Amino acid sequence: MIDLSTDNRVAIEARCRTLGWLGTNETIKALAPAGEGNMNRTLRVTTDQRTLVLKQSVPFVAKYPQIAAPADRIVVENRFYDAVKNDGPLSMRMPARIGFDADNRLLALEHVGSAGDFLHLYDGGFSDVQGRGYFTGLVYWLWRLHAHQGVDVAAFENREMRALNHQHIFVIPLMPANGAAIAPGLEEAAARFAADEALSNIAAQLGDIYLGKASHKSRACLLHGDYYPGSWLHHDRLGVMVIDPEFAFFGPAEFDVGVMLAHLTFSGFSQQDLMGTLRSYVTPPGFDYNLAIRFAAIEIIRRLLGIAQLPLKANAEQRITWLNTARMMIG
Repeated sequence: MIDLSTDNRVAIEARCRTLGWLGTNETIKALAPAGEGNMNRTLRVTTDQRTLVLKQSVPFVAKYPQIAAPADRIVVENRFYDAVKNDGPLSMRMPARIGFDADNRLLALEHVGSAGDFLHLYDGGFSDVQGRGYFTGLVYWLWRLHAHQGVDVAAFENREMRALNHQHIFVIPLMPANGAAIAPGLEEAAARFAADEALSNIAAQLGDIYLGKASHKSRACLLHGDYYPGSWLHHDRLGVMVIDPEFAFFGPAEFDVGVMLAHLTFSGFSQQDLMGTLRSYVTPPGFDYNLAIRFAAIEIIRRLLGIAQLPLKANAEQRITWLNTARMMIG
């Protein structure tokens, strides 16, 4: 498998040319990391004519090499692009796919701007009219995805990725001494949550729904699987684009909505704002608001007490407030 690294320009250029991803007279001028990707290796490829992005899945989490991960997750991401390519409102807010190299687990995508992702929301939120417009686009895109029909359900089992995510969302954050680098001042809260048997039982129930081992009221649909600010990119013309559907699966819409609500909470949205968010989202048949709130709560807990920490500016007092609010939300 080709090594997707900045010092492997000759081999990368040769492979891209073989695949037809570069023009006959097009040459690579520079390679650089493309963002702060957690799961995959990514490179921004600058040629003498344009810029594109290469993304490669390896058998571990790129940001945490000690954590094993399914090597074929990029296959699911490629399938996602296939599934939405004929739905204009969905595909227009995703990078155009240039090509897929299964042998090297390599996906080539349009470069959609250099302004970066939306992780800055944790340090100010959607504070202006333009920002609220971005948010409206994100809610609309998610509704459109959950309404999308004709999906090959079997193509989105994504069992290994769901099993990995299940551990990091529903299990590890509630384990005592779980090894997570939590913020100073949360030690007592972490111990209290780990000892909360009722909370662990609810987390286990939610985890079974996530894994498809337990039923839910709503119509199952295609999910993004990781709908948070790191999966949203600024775009000069459209405002916001959506990336990184490697966690995609066919399941409860409440999961995607809950994850989004959790990260809006970290971005300064009030409970009233969150309820407004739910009102602006067109729910699929049978949508369970309480289940979405519970998924939001468990996402808040895992991002504060689990391995996958966020670049939050909040102090310990605010984090504890979020944790206590999440505990009330989960019931």
